[in-house]
Amino acid sequence: MVSLASSLRLSAVVFFSVSTAAWAGPADDLSRAATAAFPGMQVTGGSIGEARDEGGNAVLQNITLSSTGAEPIGLKVGRVTVSGGIGSDGSLSNARVLVENAEGAGSDGNVFRFDRAEFTGVEGSLAAILANLAAQPPLIQSATLPASTGYSAQRISATGLSVTQTNQGLRQSLRYGAVTLTDYQRGRIGEITMAGLQMSPDGGSPAPTGTVGAIRVTGFDSTLPLQPGSASGVWANNVTIEGMQFTVPEQGSQPVTIGRITIGRMAVRSGQQSIMELTRAMQALAPNRGDEATQRRQAGLLAEFFDRIDMERIEIANLTGTNPGGGAFSLGRFAFVGISQGKIGSIEFDSLTAEAGLGQRVQIGRLAVEGIDASGLMVFAREFAAGRHDRRAPPPPTVFPEIRRILTDGLEVNDQRGRLLRVERFEIEAGPRIGLVPTRIRAQLTGFEAPIRDAAQRAQVAPLGLTDKVNLAANLEIEYVEAARELRLRTFKVEVDDVGALELALSIGGLERAQIEQLPTSAAVLGLSAKAGPVTLTYTEEGGVAALITHTAEQSGVSEDDFKEQLKQQLGPIIGQFVPNAPLAARIAEALGEFLDDPSSLVISATPKGDMPLAALAMAVRNSPLMLLNMVDVRIEANP
Repeated sequence: MVSLASSLRLSAVVFFSVSTAAWAGPADDLSRAATAAFPGMQVTGGSIGEARDEGGNAVLQNITLSSTGAEPIGLKVGRVTVSGGIGSDGSLSNARVLVENAEGAGSDGNVFRFDRAEFTGVEGSLAAILANLAAQPPLIQSATLPASTGYSAQRISATGLSVTQTNQGLRQSLRYGAVTLTDYQRGRIGEITMAGLQMSPDGGSPAPTGTVGAIRVTGFDSTLPLQPGSASGVWANNVTIEGMQFTVPEQGSQPVTIGRITIGRMAVRSGQQSIMELTRAMQALAPNRGDEATQRRQAGLLAEFFDRIDMERIEIANLTGTNPGGGAFSLGRFAFVGISQGKIGSIEFDSLTAEAGLGQRVQIGRLAVEGIDASGLMVFAREFAAGRHDRRAPPPPTVFPEIRRILTDGLEVNDQRGRLLRVERFEIEAGPRIGLVPTRIRAQLTGFEAPIRDAAQRAQVAPLGLTDKVNLAANLEIEYVEAARELRLRTFKVEVDDVGALELALSIGGLERAQIEQLPTSAAVLGLSAKAGPVTLTYTEEGGVAALITHTAEQSGVSEDDFKEQLKQQLGPIIGQFVPNAPLAARIAEALGEFLDDPSSLVISATPKGDMPLAALAMAVRNSPLMLLNMVDVRIEANP
């Protein structure tokens, strides 16, 4: 029989055990749950020094842990205060979590700290919140995928955040203003705002110094860089950075200011590895190593990165600073638009003003480069990385990017005396390429204006009726017609206001596509196979010839009619000296005489007699230009 004393002792033990369990409060529950959950968050050495209940809150102190994610970071937290819904299993429901006095250090020597971070409307795991702070920088970047997806919060706000890091070999300190995250849903964030940022050198490093007024990010998925390479999706809907100013610590360096940087919708495509792993691999490569293995590795990583990141646009507004020569410059807008898989929709500059040498000032209203296709370069980079191209061999033509159009509006150059040059608009457009050669080129220049500013210039152009400035326009159109094996200069026209227009058209035949594809190595073969085609030169009078006749007649002291008659009488003998073919010389003299009587237009054409190799024609002209007349049929017609 069990004694009474033994029964009493057993009852006391049972009572104490039950009472101890009942007295364990929310703080102990949180501590046990967090410690048990840390390994699942890719955390090692997680410990909580003290857990207690205080005024209806659960308080945890002296927390340490180490993240084993993509970037190992050790974290220390002075105090965590939790209020609201705390389950017996340590789960949080509509809770408030206040984290105070946190600091972290990475294996790369980068460190961070913040005074406090408050999480409201929390659902999920406290262990996930703590583990996710072991990132660089915390709150903004996720530490590990399990940690970032282990909780949600209506709002997260932090103050006193600072980061000391090494960037491109330079030690730098970053101090953030208030950081706020709204609608944090297991790694997907509705909005991030930062009330400013200060950058300064650390430890005597020659790093840049600068400030940022405000940063705002919407629709940000902090988990996407950590997800496996097969994952894809929107990384951020929009990023806006405002009020930037920074200075590079070089002698004479002046501050550079940027009003705003905007990054549009940014998306990630699936690939071989996560974006975080890809970025780490790129950073790990020594940038100055020139060995073949490093070059091939760099090419492959860069090709994968640019193949997987799509950006709607990157735009910089209101940029000011100084150029290397010390002159001031300003840029209203600079943008990359439509970046996707080695292609860029356009690169655009608006309202550019820059001080150049000799006291000159250059202004450009708009400059755009459109339809840039470097996808061939991306393919080559992957081939090179895989060892399928000898780096000593010349690269294929597809390596060189294609550009569809270049456009400039409102180009103006001024100096202390006023305007030197103005171009209203210049545009050049290229069609699809064969090898390195575009199959079509169209160019147009309008509104070219150059003042006549000194006496010597004025004396040279005065006979043409020009007094204070030269205004001209030009256009060019070249096309390769594969079916005809011809390169056709459809038009090259230059028109000077109040003077006239000169237009050239010609064709070159015998150009095989296969030979064009092999340029420049096939240049000699292509030159020998090229055939001369017809050439037409047209002059259209707009006052220049009439002004020249008037000026010359006045200088000679005769009337215009008398001067024309004298000139027509001299045409025959003069032309006969150079054109031995008498009927042709007579036709030329007759056409020129008609033009002098009524200067409207003059057309000169030359057509090769039969199949004429261009090389043979060029050789003949070099030996004796007059031989050309025996090889081509020449026609000249006035006012057709």
